[in-house]
Amino acid sequence: MSDLLFRGRGADVGARAPTIIVRGAGALLGLCTVQFFATLGVVDTLGMPLSLARALAMTIGALVATSSVGSWLWGSTTTGALLLLTVSYTPLIPPLLDAFVRRDPESGQPVDAVVVFSGSVTSEGRVMGPALDRLLTGIAEGKRRRIPALVLSTVGDDDDPTVATSERDQRELAAAFAPELALRFVHDVHSTRDEALAFAALARTNGWRRVLVVTSPAHTRRACKSVERVGLAVQCLPAVSRSYALSRLDRPDSRRQVFADLLYESAATLLYRSRGWQ
Repeated sequence: MSDLLFRGRGADVGARAPTIIVRGAGALLGLCTVQFFATLGVVDTLGMPLSLARALAMTIGALVATSSVGSWLWGSTTTGALLLLTVSYTPLIPPLLDAFVRRDPESGQPVDAVVVFSGSVTSEGRVMGPALDRLLTGIAEGKRRRIPALVLSTVGDDDDPTVATSERDQRELAAAFAPELALRFVHDVHSTRDEALAFAALARTNGWRRVLVVTSPAHTRRACKSVERVGLAVQCLPAVSRSYALSRLDRPDSRRQVFADLLYESAATLLYRSRGWQ
């Protein structure tokens, strides 16, 4: 065992380095490690604020830098860097994504409603990012197939209850692109499980038996299984993604984004299975 500078290995490299310098280097390596893993979505998957993760990593790095396991900091940083390079510049991601995307063929059976899962909104309640992809795909598919009802869940800012919810923007977009669709809303949902339960309750109220579920590609398998679990027949459709080209993941930033999505979905799927929600 040796510290950050490998002292105790015979050469005693840096034996006279001041402790403050060694601890500073340890803090820097801790910060590098957390930055690599944050770029890959690990911090978001853990549900930890990035600022807190950085502070913890720097503190731990500084504390262990002079200890018998200080040299391990080099290993953690190298591991993070190699994983980031592998995800960004190798064809690893497309085959992994295929296992998460569910696309059911049109069966010819009647579909009673299009169910669209929600996502992030701006501080003004405007639908953004993947949530906008889902909504536009749901509207287009409902219009194309003449499905009579469009079911949406409203979201807001959990940290600021004064922020408007997404309902107004959702209504405006639906009215602009497909005014013939009958809109239905479910409220006060905070997870895929909440949405599945709310959609099922609304379906029972309206006598719906089969719904078309629209959500982001990597989310389709978990979302559709969650809706099926609460008793609805499902046809699953991935939304058209404007964040990355689903059929051509040839850019490093796209591969990293997909990897982060898959990491989150893997953790969420394990949780849902453990609780019997799938």
